[in-house]
Amino acid sequence: MNINDFVILPGSKTGTSVRLKAKTVRELQLEKVQLETENKEMEKKLRQLQSNMSREKEERKKSSAYHWKSGQAGPMTIQARVLSQSKENNNKV
Repeated sequence: MNINDFVILPGSKTGTSVRLKAKTVRELQLEKVQLETENKEMEKKLRQLQSNMSREKEERKKSSAYHWKSGQAGPMTIQARVLSQSKENNNKV
């Protein structure tokens, strides 16, 4: 008997253990290996995504000649008046 073949069940009386079947132990080991592999793959994808995002951020900083600025209250330009009037006319039709 191997001590690793036993496990203490939660909620059971203290000192009570259940012998795990060999098949269950193998399944748990296989699941552990699969989860470790998936974890490594996800970490690799995360690092790649982070590097892509930082590269894109740097590219945006370099080409920051044009960027959106919030609007400010003030008198409407002629072009803005024409657009608002055309929208009103379209809504009436």
